[in-house]
Amino acid sequence: MTTRSTTYALVRDLSTRLITGATATETLLAWCEEHGLSQGPITVECHQQHIPSAVPDEVRAALDLTAGETVHYRQVRLMRGSLALATAENWFVPQRLTADMNEVLNQTEVPFGTVIAPLRPFRRTLAAHLQPLTTDPAEDLLRARGSAHQPRPEVILEHIAVILSGSGTALALVKEHYFSELVSFASAPSPSPGSQREV
Repeated sequence: MTTRSTTYALVRDLSTRLITGATATETLLAWCEEHGLSQGPITVECHQQHIPSAVPDEVRAALDLTAGETVHYRQVRLMRGSLALATAENWFVPQRLTADMNEVLNQTEVPFGTVIAPLRPFRRTLAAHLQPLTTDPAEDLLRARGSAHQPRPEVILEHIAVILSGSGTALALVKEHYFSELVSFASAPSPSPGSQREV
């Protein structure tokens, strides 16, 4: 199997795990642990947070809003350590969360999946698109590490999903873009047999 086909198989595996997993936060942490990608918890950098004046029709339909309910918007970049894993747009209904959860979402940069974990969330995937790789992910990662500008990594996977509580209530709609760093280990050079010595 070629490096490119191996990488594509990994992207498909990651997509399947996200579809069957409870939250992206949980799935990404397990994936990173399994493949030795950075260290620490999954965190977010919050780029936007507001109450949108207009909510897209597909978001309203997916969330099945009722009278008096509002939608809040949060755009974040998911990280593990200094490694960028994905970006996510999140439209959520604050009235369907607890007051403490809303306070954490408004005041901190804790991942949404972590905040709502007590509600036993699960995902219903509406769309999953695998993106063709245009460059070697390992080369992308090396360039990013060696650059002061930290160029945006290549997107390998896009998901749109509704996040539901354990009782089946729609809590949020998310649009996620996953980066090539998540599969960069597939094409990273292995140490040669003579490069390690037994001690």
